[in-house]
Amino acid sequence: MANRRQWIVLACSCLCAFSGNFFSEITTPLSRRLQGDSPACRNSGSSTSATTSTTSSSSEEKPPDHCLDLSSTEYNSLSAAFTYATGFLAVYSALAIKQYGQKWMIWSAAPLTVIGSFFFVGGSYLEDTTAAFSLLIIGRILYGAGNGLRSTVCGHRVNSLWKDSTLLKGLYILLARLGSACAYLLNGATLDAIGMSNAIWISVALTIAAALAALIQGRIDSNEDKDGSESTLWDSTKKGYHQFRKHVESMYWWFAVAYFLVHVIISTFTSNAPTLLRGKGSYTEMEALYIISLVYDLSIFIPLIGFTVDKTGRRDYWMTLGTVFILTAFAAYLASDSFNSIIMTVLIGIGYAIFSPISSASTSIVAPEHTRGVADAILKFLRYIGAGTFSLIAGGILDKTKEDTSDKEVWRYLIILLLVMAVIATVTSLGMIWGNRQTKEQPLNITEDERRKKAHEKDGESDERSHMASSSFGASNKYSSLAS
Repeated sequence: MANRRQWIVLACSCLCAFSGNFFSEITTPLSRRLQGDSPACRNSGSSTSATTSTTSSSSEEKPPDHCLDLSSTEYNSLSAAFTYATGFLAVYSALAIKQYGQKWMIWSAAPLTVIGSFFFVGGSYLEDTTAAFSLLIIGRILYGAGNGLRSTVCGHRVNSLWKDSTLLKGLYILLARLGSACAYLLNGATLDAIGMSNAIWISVALTIAAALAALIQGRIDSNEDKDGSESTLWDSTKKGYHQFRKHVESMYWWFAVAYFLVHVIISTFTSNAPTLLRGKGSYTEMEALYIISLVYDLSIFIPLIGFTVDKTGRRDYWMTLGTVFILTAFAAYLASDSFNSIIMTVLIGIGYAIFSPISSASTSIVAPEHTRGVADAILKFLRYIGAGTFSLIAGGILDKTKEDTSDKEVWRYLIILLLVMAVIATVTSLGMIWGNRQTKEQPLNITEDERRKKAHEKDGESDERSHMASSSFGASNKYSSLAS
């Protein structure tokens, strides 16, 4: 029976995950205003005049919004800065959490995220684009650092306290994805009415609420924190890395590459998709946001997917199916100019809704238990650093090709890159199936009931060995006393 502490930790972790993903994604619904090409911007120049004739008289009466004039590279740098900071701190905390405990990490995350959000909203008010970009990127770095600490601690505690409940672990993932979806839906509904800077204040309010939740969680959930350790973090990391190299199997590496590629594809696509959709299908700014939110809206099926996978097993096959959906979406988009952008987004959303929760729940399965600290750190490094790097690559591609191609053709190069990555992700997922077959226990195949049964059997064997050892020790003492 779950105790009160478990429920409080779950609630606090869900709020932190929701807030972190909301802030992470907020640059996407604001993308056209950050780059100054939205019709609502007062500095949008010809774009505004071109749109004036097609807008209603009520929209003409609205005061223009204050926008910035970032290049595609600068805009994508905001995503890269966030993911780099999150990645480095997530790797550190994954290695250090058992060494130093979780309380001080999650307490440090609270002020970092709050200060970062204030820097970010402050930058949106500045007139000078260079100064504004400086504040925006500082805010993203600070928030990303706090998010790296916080997400690692929350994920670790939820997986630990609810290790026998995939449904509740899925709830944590679902709230994170809904945070991303709400960043699109809420901003899509309010952006025209309240403007860019006021929209960012919504994220600031969520950040403050999540910071309070982080402080509460750190206060009540420090029972397993250690007061100290005989070895240093460096020594324990070297020991863990040695164990990792010795015991990890090929299945882990196939999984790691697929995990890295899918998350990079999704983050790169969603960051740039609003402008892509507007050019491809002549959607308005708000319509494009609602369409892209489908990638995360489909996360409502995560509990159903988690329940199905728990009953059927075959996690490797399910993850491969997710990559096939994503591959199909990009291939169909490039194959036909008449392919509907909404269908493409739905296919990507279905693939991500399948792959994301199963892969997140499998990170503790694909590596032996005593190597999970290093294994988790490598996965976080690949995911976040890869996402940041490809954000910069995407910005460079878009800035370079805009000079020589039309607005509709400029995205073709980026979609080709994403398609190639989707092909590799599908191939590595097939490799993961092969790697899982090569292992003795084939951990990705078994159902949750079978996993629990094996865990209980191991616990029973451990208790029996402990009992036999204590009995032998007692008998030894008895004979020693008789001899004396």
